[in-house]
Amino acid sequence: MISTLRGLTFDDVILVPGYNGIRSRNLVTTSVKVAGRLFDIPITSSNMDTVTGTAMAKLLASHGGLALLHRFQSIEDNIKMFKDVNDAKHVGVSIGIGADGMTRAEALIAAGAEIVCVDVAHGHSKEVNRTVRDLREKYGDNLMIIAGNVATYAGADYLAAAGADVIKVGIGPGSVCTTRMKTGFGVPQLTAIMECSKVDRHVIADGGIRYPADAVKALAAGADLIMIGGLLSGTDEAPGDVIERADAAGQMRRYKRFRGMASKEAQEDFMGQMQEWKTAEGVAIEVPCKGSARAVLLDLMGGIRSGMTYCGAEVIRDLKRKAQFMEITAAGRTEGTPHAIERFLS
Repeated sequence: MISTLRGLTFDDVILVPGYNGIRSRNLVTTSVKVAGRLFDIPITSSNMDTVTGTAMAKLLASHGGLALLHRFQSIEDNIKMFKDVNDAKHVGVSIGIGADGMTRAEALIAAGAEIVCVDVAHGHSKEVNRTVRDLREKYGDNLMIIAGNVATYAGADYLAAAGADVIKVGIGPGSVCTTRMKTGFGVPQLTAIMECSKVDRHVIADGGIRYPADAVKALAAGADLIMIGGLLSGTDEAPGDVIERADAAGQMRRYKRFRGMASKEAQEDFMGQMQEWKTAEGVAIEVPCKGSARAVLLDLMGGIRSGMTYCGAEVIRDLKRKAQFMEITAAGRTEGTPHAIERFLS
């Protein structure tokens, strides 16, 4: 049966301007309270091995965002990375499912972790539910539990019932994810955020953020935190060695690796090989070096602050309440881009 539901993503809509009584975008408040913890900015870094290591976590923590450390390393290295950051209030750790996931969680919580993300590609599953329940039963309300990923109301509700405080939303929108191409499953990200935010839990929008405008739309649609991966890849703080090679014009350029955690390369590094019964659901690429991630954060937050004033929202809660979306055509999307570049410089 073909569903009659209509799925929309960021490029399909525009936010309609409204009355603004705020004197300056510098006066808006971008802090969010998530599961009793206050974050100065609604930004979290993706828990990918080419995005969030010690340096990225320290930067996010210094700006008051949430850094989620990746789990693709030994437990000993994971503990060392967590301790090196030394800011439990703004740094979370990631685990898988089952006995291995619980063993990692127990070790990291013993080391001081207060935020744990149960992180798998398809979170609407019995094993994720079981792991969340086990964590909640063992550690009570002192632990902030993030769980995902899901893309439907039913998936979000299932994890909320298990005891998750925060739901991570996104099936296939990531810039190095091929889940939709390989499996045919997913939900366009804006619709996924809207559906999942109907559940009485906080929401992290994971994937599909290419511009500050996408972050504004995700927040307006109901997200509490915006997870950034591709935008932070290639920055000074992103893990990985710098690769120097000539580009197509023969100029020497500097690059860093960026890959999906379900890519063949990541699976071979951390699992020894890609199992024959699996297929890669991500790709590995090289991205040009971008300089400090601080510039990326400032650009994102500048766009969010400005976006809030376009509907007179002093706090992010007001943005969710006042936002009005309008579906647009492809021509409307093109109109909103710097099309002079194509008209006059091509």
